Amino acid sequence: MGFIVIVLIISFLCDSIFSNFLAFSLINPSIFKTICTLVSLVSVYPYFNNNRKYLIIIIIFGLLFDIVYSSTFLFITFIFVIIYFINKVVDLYLPYNMININIISVLSIILYHLISFFILNLVNYNTYSLSILLKCIYTSILGTVLYTTILFFILKFFEKKGVLKKVK
Repeated sequence: MGFIVIVLIISFLCDSIFSNFLAFSLINPSIFKTICTLVSLVSVYPYFNNNRKYLIIIIIFGLLFDIVYSSTFLFITFIFVIIYFINKVVDLYLPYNMININIISVLSIILYHLISFFILNLVNYNTYSLSILLKCIYTSILGTVLYTTILFFILKFFEKKGVLKKVK
């Protein structure tokens, strides 16, 4: 579990590094844009044998993401928890392999953007157009697939070394 937390912390820090060096924004997104924290949370799910611990980790990183990156309280946490429940259902039907974890990661990023868009527009806070939403979604797919694939191979490497054990 300690190694997984290290992976999550590194991914959390990557969100900051990527946003500073790639200089993307909502209006001008980069094709390498992704939410590393969310991708890593999705990728490490098979290494948790306790859903309660995993949900606590999601809530902690959601709160950290809220405080550090979005300046909202419980908004991103709420989205992360919704994505957790959806991915829990998807995980029942898709075995853990590189293709499926990429599908789940891309689905999670799309859900993140859709839920954010609908909630922000519903409460009339920081609203943006449907075309910007679609641009955010399609420009984040490449970055999500790249980061998920790299993370998948890193996790598999440490699984083979005996540092990690897949339980699901």
